[in-house]
Amino acid sequence: MKDLKQQYVWNDINLEDLRQIMDKPADNAVQSVYESKSMNHLRELLTKMAKNDDFISSDLPEPMHQLIQSEVNSQFSASDINYFKETHEIWKKHGANFIFILFFRALPYTYMAEKPANVLRITRLLETDTERRIFETAQFVFDVMDKNWWEPDKRGILTALKVRIMHAAMRHIILISGMRGETWNPEWGMPISQEDMIATNQVFSLEFIKGMEMLGLTLSGSAQEAWFHTWKTIGRIMGVQENLISKNVKEAWSLQHAVYAHLFKDQTYSGIGLAKALVETLQRFYFPERLILLLMKHMLTDDQFPDCFERMLGPSYESIYPELFEVHDNEADRQNHREKLRGYYHEHLKEYHQYIQSNKHQFKVPVENESLLEKLVTWILRLFGRIKSRKNLIELHLDKIHNLLHDKNETPVEKLEEEGMIESMTSLSNIMIGLLAIHFRKGKDSGFRISKNLKEHWLLH
Repeated sequence: MKDLKQQYVWNDINLEDLRQIMDKPADNAVQSVYESKSMNHLRELLTKMAKNDDFISSDLPEPMHQLIQSEVNSQFSASDINYFKETHEIWKKHGANFIFILFFRALPYTYMAEKPANVLRITRLLETDTERRIFETAQFVFDVMDKNWWEPDKRGILTALKVRIMHAAMRHIILISGMRGETWNPEWGMPISQEDMIATNQVFSLEFIKGMEMLGLTLSGSAQEAWFHTWKTIGRIMGVQENLISKNVKEAWSLQHAVYAHLFKDQTYSGIGLAKALVETLQRFYFPERLILLLMKHMLTDDQFPDCFERMLGPSYESIYPELFEVHDNEADRQNHREKLRGYYHEHLKEYHQYIQSNKHQFKVPVENESLLEKLVTWILRLFGRIKSRKNLIELHLDKIHNLLHDKNETPVEKLEEEGMIESMTSLSNIMIGLLAIHFRKGKDSGFRISKNLKEHWLLH
């Protein structure tokens, strides 16, 4: 009989053994903080790091200070930087699609991994204050995708390090004292193990590549390699060990599929609650609940795990929307069902377009540091035609959705074709970015931070 463990080996690395390995440098650094002060001090440090975007490490114990400084002052080759620059250009062009893919595919898909999902459940990182946690994930992406993010005076490396240190701190707290009366089950491996870390890191590259293909926006081979190279560099900064860093996209997919097979085999419990919390958070973007589920159903289409949508969303929503979870045996019935779902999508897209169109005056991005006098002068200049008003990102994509919903004679279309449905998803992606930009912030407590040059490029005004 074949050894079952052989199913979960990649490049002679046993993935079950990998679950026992954490991030020794970061764990030692967190341990030094704990030993120098107390558990309360460690929690205070995490709070300070979470709230302070200009966090400085000089007042920390030496192991923690050294970890931060060694990474912040990393040196990169000319080849690395060329990849980083190409990735930034991809981000400028497709960043809105990335956020859409993150919310509607990557997150709910990876919640099938029950063992790492237990960390999120025990710490309640996505079950309480969900909106803030989701925004923090998006903020991390914006920081490490920013122009010249790798330079010491930029936020990219420090943001990645803060996430790494917070992961180490969570490991320490979970393993030393437990959380909310629950102790960690050793059958799950170690919390936030190397297997979890590499899988999560590669989600930000590989699932974006896959998601772009699903949106009809397939990246070229060279663009895929540049994007992957940048994210694997970020993975190194965040503590992924070197023997898990793949040479190229093809090799990375072989590892990712092996990890998925290993982690997704378990009965799902914790991930179901996380997926439900994500759906509830996405309603903050004014999406109707059924529209969110329709979008997820499309984006969770998968050859390796074709039951993902039913597995993750069915327990919470099948009784409410049974039509979304129907399973048909023959192709004719499946085609009729797809057309019925596309009709539901068409209906909700019209409702969403009408709501955002009617309320778009509320979705203006505040101008940073603009005084009342400056606002008045701008208004007067526009009134007399000295400044031409430009449509912002939301208005541009409302127009695109309008064009999908109407023919050349402005008559509402009776049926939205598959191509129109997919095209509308890109517009929904951009409207989401426009809504995120309203949460612009100088510091972490005051909203969502998007760099000035990117706001201008994306017409966030």
